[in-house]
Amino acid sequence: MSAVFELVCFDMAGTTVLDDGLVLEAFRRTIAGLGVDGVEADRMETYVVETMGQSKIEVFTVLFGDRAEVANLSFERHFTDAVRELGISEVPGARGTVERLRDDGYKVALTTGFSPSTQQALLDELGWVGLFDAAISPADAGRGRPSPDMLLTCLLRTGASAVSAMVVVGDTWSDMVAGKRAGAGLCVGVRTGTDADERLRAGGADEVIDSVANLPALLAARED
Repeated sequence: MSAVFELVCFDMAGTTVLDDGLVLEAFRRTIAGLGVDGVEADRMETYVVETMGQSKIEVFTVLFGDRAEVANLSFERHFTDAVRELGISEVPGARGTVERLRDDGYKVALTTGFSPSTQQALLDELGWVGLFDAAISPADAGRGRPSPDMLLTCLLRTGASAVSAMVVVGDTWSDMVAGKRAGAGLCVGVRTGTDADERLRAGGADEVIDSVANLPALLAARED
């Protein structure tokens, strides 16, 4: 492997893990439990879609104010329940991509807008415990996306030599903005999640690929 890149930071839902509507289902259960319906419920759901990839507690702070913590705890519970009821699976080829990158000498990290406990539940469900060199949530780093904190925490925890040696991979505008703010050497958008090419490019994506399964080939071409 060339020394150009050392660390690959993956987003979770929509990038390495298939969402299949679980986030929205959990959100709908949450607002129903809080007595929100009608036009207000539609407005809130639109905001949640627009802010996919960002810290859930920060999103709920905007929507619910001083009820944010209650809403976030309810969401996390409903999301975990939905995962157990409906199941969850990886984006095809995600685990193989991570394993190949590790075999090639890269460090790999996982970031998410979920809480540490929900991230851990997903890792357990997928059988991914120990697959990543670092698994970071906003609570581990300070601020969630689009702030760069989680990515910089990944850099510190994995011992990568420079921000320019970091590759950021995600499915949302927020992922790409965070990567640029962190000074990542390469920001890669994927088409398996929320945002289309235009929004990924607007966030700062250097490349847009169909899925993480295409990432090893892209990095090999970049490092030739």
